[in-house]
Amino acid sequence: MMNSEPDSSHRLDILRDVLHQIETLRIKRQQEARDRPHPLLKRFSQQELADEACPTYRNLLEGRSRRVPNQTMIMQIAQYLECSAQERNNLLLAARYLPENLELEGIALKQALEQAQQVMGMLPYPAIIVTHTLSVHAANNAFQRVFEIPPLEALQKQQRHLFYFLFHRDFPMRARSTFNDQARDVWHVQASLGIDLFKHSNILYQFEPWYQQLIEQFSTLSDFRAYWGQESQEQEGKPLPQKNTPSKIVLSRNAETSELLPIQLRQIYISVCSHKYPCIAAFLPLDEAARVVFASLGSAKESSEHLSPYPVSHM
Repeated sequence: MMNSEPDSSHRLDILRDVLHQIETLRIKRQQEARDRPHPLLKRFSQQELADEACPTYRNLLEGRSRRVPNQTMIMQIAQYLECSAQERNNLLLAARYLPENLELEGIALKQALEQAQQVMGMLPYPAIIVTHTLSVHAANNAFQRVFEIPPLEALQKQQRHLFYFLFHRDFPMRARSTFNDQARDVWHVQASLGIDLFKHSNILYQFEPWYQQLIEQFSTLSDFRAYWGQESQEQEGKPLPQKNTPSKIVLSRNAETSELLPIQLRQIYISVCSHKYPCIAAFLPLDEAARVVFASLGSAKESSEHLSPYPVSHM
């Protein structure tokens, strides 16, 4: 809290501000629920708020308690009231807590993306740059060749997203990741982890309009809604798995022989700034077949660079 030990008068002012913010939001949600019934049948009453998020809420309203809710309780109230990021931060500020760090934007985001681009340019592995929405900002040549995807600029904006890469049946990445039973089983795990990663990275944004629009957009993709509806690791309170995650199995083409080989890859994330996003997702080779495919990309590149750009004249 910005003032760790406010006096009694100041504490009452803070509590008054907090309750005003909460009641303003609660009444707004209640009116919205009257016009359009809530899918979970929430009524947004004072008693329901007390039952679901803050057991002392009635005591606070009636003056039997004058203790400002702690930061965790404020976040629980914001979650119950389905606050947007701005509404949540307004609640935190009213209680004199520091607002949650939002994602980078403007010049800071531009600089972070430029730095990520520089780092990715030095990697010898397939890699992409993703933002917190899991949109794909950039992809290196190795990624495009290993997964045989078209250049990003050739894709529509809504297609430049990990969910599209994962779930669209006609997209090369899904087709090449489900070529046999073992690969299909791994793909199922990767799809669930992709959903969990999005939910975990955007848990504070789930009531933002862009979040809802994004889910609606991808709900047209095969299997997406089924995976989205599964209970996530984050919802169960479990940490997202890092170790023991199965390696990615994909069919990739040897650039020298054109032979399709099943290869195993390990996906890692590389941060480039103080925020988690934007970050680089890189794919490391785990078996000999993957190393052969990666080496062939370099050999093919060297061969093309050594070709003369001019026609050879014969004497």
